Amino acid sequence: MARRLSWCGHANVMAADGSVGLFDILCRIWLKPGKTVLIEEPCYDRVVHLLRHYGANVIAIPMEADGPALEPLNAAARRGPVFMYTVPDFQNPTGTTWSSTKRQHLVDLARTHDFRIVEDSPYRFLRYKGAQEPSILDIGRDVTVQLNSFSKVIAPGLRAAYLIAPPHTISAAAKVAESTYVTPGNFALSVTGEWLRRGFLGDQLAALGHLYAPRLEAMVSALDEFMAGHRYVRPDGGVFVGVTLAHPVDAQRLRKEASNAGLDVADGDGFFVSKPSATFSRLPFSSMDEVTVRRGVEVLSALLGRISPSTKVEQVDPE
Repeated sequence: MARRLSWCGHANVMAADGSVGLFDILCRIWLKPGKTVLIEEPCYDRVVHLLRHYGANVIAIPMEADGPALEPLNAAARRGPVFMYTVPDFQNPTGTTWSSTKRQHLVDLARTHDFRIVEDSPYRFLRYKGAQEPSILDIGRDVTVQLNSFSKVIAPGLRAAYLIAPPHTISAAAKVAESTYVTPGNFALSVTGEWLRRGFLGDQLAALGHLYAPRLEAMVSALDEFMAGHRYVRPDGGVFVGVTLAHPVDAQRLRKEASNAGLDVADGDGFFVSKPSATFSRLPFSSMDEVTVRRGVEVLSALLGRISPSTKVEQVDPE
């Protein structure tokens, strides 16, 4: 990582308790009510909530198997956005990875229309097969800031994250941070720093790949077998697979019946700017063994079969 970011000095980095907190700081610096922000749709629900809190005019760009749909992205870029927020690697909540072509296209749009890109990369290191795409920061550091977190690769409860940005952005972010929480949690950051100094990252990523890859395969295989009639991406990493249901369902009834069956189904509406007619579900796999993953998908399929009719399966492979 240090070799890849050889241009990046101390003035380009700010550490904090979590990437959501850093994104909140960027919103405080850049946003005023009514300003336009672009996001992927579906999008990480905490980001949707924060943008609503700050009164942003949010334009959601539909996602395809290899990133955003270009026609609506091109149209939205002409509407004067302040920035676009994206999780281009194993996106939360769909699992989608942007192609290098679409990453370059977004950088070109940002340069042409003078807006920033906020690249959130907490899952980038969690690739279990296939070739790594270049980060958007690598392609266009003149228009991109990057958020990253160690909670996905060290421990979920370890609140340690960092922002990579131009020095003037780091300076402005530090001033906002000092006026709100004074200092981040130095214990967690010190633990992270020592962990990295001892060279544990490489072995940890290999161990996570060994643990998570079979769980991802179990999830996709179970979807192939049981989730007929629904659409999903087949990711090469990350911790989620997002499923777009073939038909709207009564989400409240589904969650209630799932709970009665011992299955926790999250509310998918939070990932959308407007209510999506109860057609989306984010399925995590990292915290369960393969047997549990398969059983969970099987139970969900049975519940959906009782609530709505099924049709022929549509699988979406990244290009």
